[in-house]
Amino acid sequence: MKEKAKKIIYINLDGFSYSYYQYLHRHKLDEGFEKLKKDGIFFQNLHSGLISITNPMQSAILSGAWSNKTRNFYQHFDKEERRVVKHLRTFAAQNVAELFLESGKTVVSIHQFMLENNPCVKGSKGNNYLVAPNEKSNYLDRFTILYKIIKKEPVYVDEKEFIYDEFPDFLALYIDDLDSLGHNIDYPQYPKRKTYHERQKDIIERVLAIQKELVKLKKICIEQNIYDDVIILVTTDHGMTPFYGKSSLNLLKETLEKFDLKVNLHDDLKEDTELVLLPISNECSLYFLKPVSLECMKEIRKKLLKENYVDKVLLKKEMMKKHGLDERGPEILVSAKKGNHFSIKDYLENYSANHDSLDKTSQHIFGLVFGGKIQPKVITKRVTSIDLIPSIIKNNNDLVLRDATNKINFWDL
Repeated sequence: MKEKAKKIIYINLDGFSYSYYQYLHRHKLDEGFEKLKKDGIFFQNLHSGLISITNPMQSAILSGAWSNKTRNFYQHFDKEERRVVKHLRTFAAQNVAELFLESGKTVVSIHQFMLENNPCVKGSKGNNYLVAPNEKSNYLDRFTILYKIIKKEPVYVDEKEFIYDEFPDFLALYIDDLDSLGHNIDYPQYPKRKTYHERQKDIIERVLAIQKELVKLKKICIEQNIYDDVIILVTTDHGMTPFYGKSSLNLLKETLEKFDLKVNLHDDLKEDTELVLLPISNECSLYFLKPVSLECMKEIRKKLLKENYVDKVLLKKEMMKKHGLDERGPEILVSAKKGNHFSIKDYLENYSANHDSLDKTSQHIFGLVFGGKIQPKVITKRVTSIDLIPSIIKNNNDLVLRDATNKINFWDL
């Protein structure tokens, strides 16, 4: 007889750079993670995608596909309308919660906003969308909702009570403490810091607290006799890369103008603009408004890679083929060296940070699967975030996401 499919708990810890885990490991502060690793699969070489911004990467994980299927890579420059188009919560690909619901299974989202009304709806028990009662909730508030569901205690949407006598087939939990702290914004108990070293202490303190909750989650699952019947995936959308000092945006513009191009920022277009710069912070997208040969683009890349503020330069065909980027993406993507940036303002007094970067601090991310009588192993082969959920549901539920383009089934590694 085929073994009954296990329930799935998917926990996304927004902004959990692998570098944070490495810090814990170096300082022997990872006892909780070490205990969990003994019950599961740990990814040493897990990576995010393009463009590594929250909404695109959240949708990528949930659908097993990059932006050529989800249609979300944060923003693009529309050449015909000559304006920037924000993608917001665009999510064109089928996601795992939709698939489960269509298959007659129950799904719940706790703050996983990319599933709100897609298909999780507030107050609908079989596909519920739950949020903490306090407006500015943190990891504790959101874990508490999960614990209540496991313990068959009431949870509420407005004043409507829900009790789950049977744990949902798929539950997504989203926690953004690490992302908020990583950006170095004012955060409860943690004011904005002047240096990354100061902020790192705050981040590690919160990682340790979350580690403690994950161990507690295992304990509660055991107490409620469901631990062997659940697969728990803990991962993230992206890491975080710090930067500071003067912006390199003007230097980039000056370098590109040496190719006899009329270069302007997206919000300062002229009639004769030939090349549009669309920066976020660590990265800047280049959109050509006049035809430019591939040879010219290669020359531009060659020149940019010699600049001391540039880390990597990707061309459009490469991004579409290797990284599954939507065809509306830029002709060239420039990623700054760690510490440098393409922001529209300078950071001379306080450092800042973002994750739209090809640096390993943004791209190398945390990943762990445990519970469900999993045979423990450490995977050293390169895996991407879109490989995770498709692998789990194929082996556990014999289901395939319609738009999934993942190449690896990590169970086989």
